Amino acid sequence: MKYIFPLIFCISLYTHTLADSVAKAEPPHVEYHYVQKPPPPPPKSNLDQALDEGIQILLDQGLAGVIIIVLLGWTWKESKANRSIQKENFEKFVEISQECSSHMASVSARLDNIEREIEAQKQIQLMKG
Repeated sequence: MKYIFPLIFCISLYTHTLADSVAKAEPPHVEYHYVQKPPPPPPKSNLDQALDEGIQILLDQGLAGVIIIVLLGWTWKESKANRSIQKENFEKFVEISQECSSHMASVSARLDNIEREIEAQKQIQLMKG
């Protein structure tokens, strides 16, 4: 019994302080949103303006732009060299393919002759035996 009253007192004090903290609610948090107008559409440009803009972008990049231009030139030069080498190699391939075709035709004719000779030998053996 002597513990019940202090316990009830503590519980009521706790609920009273809890009610005070809930009653003192903060004002609602209001966020202000700034609505920005969409940017106007870019003006339509022709080919010269597009080329000038591309060059300006590369020049704005500084050293990276110079590196890009150098790599573009090197790639262009190498691709032209590779195309000429590829054309030469294709011509060589065509020549070798024609030579192989003619050799294969002669080998095929020889095999046909050998096959006929073997068949003739078999028939001679069958007649004798």
